[in-house]
Amino acid sequence: MQHQSGFTAFLTCTLLTALYVGVLYIHPGSRPSATISRNDSNVIKYRVIAITISTVIAAVMTSWILNGWQFSLNPLYIMVSLRMLPAPSFFELFRSSLLITAILFVGPLTEKLIFSQGWREFDQSFKTIFRSWINLRNYIIGPFTEEIFFRSCIISLELQSRMSPKTAIFVTPLYFGIAHLHHAYESYIQNPAYLKIVILNSLFHFAFTTIFGWYAAFLFMRTGSFWQPFIAHVLCNLMGVPRVGARLEGPRWYTQLYHALLVIGLIAFGVLLGPLTKSSRAIM
Repeated sequence: MQHQSGFTAFLTCTLLTALYVGVLYIHPGSRPSATISRNDSNVIKYRVIAITISTVIAAVMTSWILNGWQFSLNPLYIMVSLRMLPAPSFFELFRSSLLITAILFVGPLTEKLIFSQGWREFDQSFKTIFRSWINLRNYIIGPFTEEIFFRSCIISLELQSRMSPKTAIFVTPLYFGIAHLHHAYESYIQNPAYLKIVILNSLFHFAFTTIFGWYAAFLFMRTGSFWQPFIAHVLCNLMGVPRVGARLEGPRWYTQLYHALLVIGLIAFGVLLGPLTKSSRAIM
């Protein structure tokens, strides 16, 4: 593998981050608007097309750089370069992505599926996920393209510059967090009178996405695979931010158990993260 300088890797990763966000502003139909929400179906359609094209460009370019400037459009060649192939076994995929993430979210999962009887709606929600542009963006297109850009591409490029795996876990998610700051502009043009709230929300969003990026980067390094952080990303999007301090509807013990499970889940996650994510293809 030919190595590149740290500065060259930084420039390349910055370019990829700009590409991921910049394509959203090329077509008038996908640009932020003061009157049309980013959740409008037509806006999402344009953005999905733009992000899909940019993801293909990023994947081809990254594969080209990683393989000593040997250009190829062979999908299998590119997928191997981005650690999408070989795919892990079902059992490894389950324990090192779905199970460990579910342990972290045991409180919200209990609240959604049992306290709120969300299990009654789960089957129907799963069937309609492909019929809603918002769901497609949030649970399929968004996680898939973001993990290709910010894990498969950017981490691989930084590692090629001889950045240590541990450093990459904490540094590369900053690209991911910065890429989400453009939502501040979208919020501002729709709510110009609430600048302080927009700034605070954006800072929180940056912090939350960066923290998740640390977790996703760890999974990528620990398993040597694209698929584990992708599945974890989908589940985290489904769960959202845990409602720390919230008062749940129902008996008082619902709220007490929920917060106890938040603590138990966090402790169990810390204890089991290493053992459950062990892989023979680990980068670190």
